[in-house]
Amino acid sequence: MRALSRQFMFVFVFLSAYESVAQENDYTQYYVNLPTINSGFTGLDDYFNLNTGVREGWNNFGVENNNLYVSAFGALNSSKRSGRRNNSLRLSSPEIFDQMQSDKKFRRRHGLGGMITSRTVGPYKSFGATVNYAYHLPISDRLNISMGSRLGYTNQRIDYFGLTVRDEVNDLFYQSLIQSGQGSQNTFLVDFGAVLYSNRFYFGVSSSNLIIEKLNGDQLFNLNEGTQYRLQSGAVLSLNPELDLTPGVTATYQESYDLLWAANLRMRYKNLVSLGAAYNSDAKVSILLGLAATNFSINYAYDIYTSDLSDFDVHTHELVLGIALFNKYKLKPRFW
Repeated sequence: MRALSRQFMFVFVFLSAYESVAQENDYTQYYVNLPTINSGFTGLDDYFNLNTGVREGWNNFGVENNNLYVSAFGALNSSKRSGRRNNSLRLSSPEIFDQMQSDKKFRRRHGLGGMITSRTVGPYKSFGATVNYAYHLPISDRLNISMGSRLGYTNQRIDYFGLTVRDEVNDLFYQSLIQSGQGSQNTFLVDFGAVLYSNRFYFGVSSSNLIIEKLNGDQLFNLNEGTQYRLQSGAVLSLNPELDLTPGVTATYQESYDLLWAANLRMRYKNLVSLGAAYNSDAKVSILLGLAATNFSINYAYDIYTSDLSDFDVHTHELVLGIALFNKYKLKPRFW
């Protein structure tokens, strides 16, 4: 019974500490899949990005703690723009090429994609599915703005099936769990995002749970329904022909909670190997590794928790695999 109590203590402290655990999953390597945190990034590249990731938390409580996702995001009519871009390099006049690159019709685009997630923390389980759309519009020779929306569905449930205790009637901890309500909740949500970007930097604003409608369920998951607003910013600095440096930062605001922020700094060598570190507002530090080719990438993060939750979530491994689909002209991935 003591082991059972320890496991549930881990689960409920974990869920209470991360008030948006279901609707907004916490990914250290958000920068490799930016449309998942801001729909305005959808369709930024002229090919489809297929990403699959797993986040596994190891702890001393014997509680399963993992997060899985599969996503695909891309731009419509991408092959036409890609071909025009690559074939234009054969032009004898560089001025004509510059004009084509800054042409507004060339830079306008529609982005489309979606994501499926699954999360397990002991008896808590969630499933989510989202669909993104974005429209990109040039506002100067180098700057673009995109506006996107996200429709989402989330199912959350807590399942105590198969758990037994020695004395169900007199065990106060077990009775409090039963009274809290065992069941399922389905939620529909709408969010928005906008991004100002060029080839060298981006600045984005997005929401989480901006419009949320509970389809059914009790009050068990009300702690997840607060609206969040998030800022994202990043840039690419070329130190020399072989080294690139990219800093990135995010900040998240929710009413009645402290401002959360995270920063990362990565260095890439010969457009192939990257190494970096990240820090998350007095909660965790991370080591970042990456390997990227034209049509394939693999990224890894190792998180070490430094807050009071370090006793519950000792360390976390996160692995993300990416594949570029319909990349006929072998365009290079962005290093943001």
